[in-house]
Amino acid sequence: MSGMKHQELLKGLIRLHILHHASEGEFYGQWMIQELARHGYTLSPGTLYPMLHGLERRGYLKSRTKRTGRTFRRLYRATAIGREANKIAKTQVRELTGEMRRSKRFKPKAAGRPASLRRHLDLSGSKTGGKPI
Repeated sequence: MSGMKHQELLKGLIRLHILHHASEGEFYGQWMIQELARHGYTLSPGTLYPMLHGLERRGYLKSRTKRTGRTFRRLYRATAIGREANKIAKTQVRELTGEMRRSKRFKPKAAGRPASLRRHLDLSGSKTGGKPI
């Protein structure tokens, strides 16, 4: 991820991408680096593997070592918790991308925030009651 702008923000998307593929089947780290590169992410093994290990420590991924000739590969896949989290994340991402597409139709009012933004939930999960957030 060296040289990539907005690293902290994009790390969440990268984790979701990892979880998506881990929910579909096993993969190894170098394959994931190449897959992420297809989507415009440039990650080094020094960035990816700590992410994979962190997801494994949190219970989202499970790994096993596979020997192929003289080479050992660590294969990752999603756990039941990881698959559940992936399902929830897909719903949330669909909602976000839908909102992002719709927002092109709205032009911010000169004063205050757009009504569409005021209708959303705040971070605590309680409704704002139409008050600006």
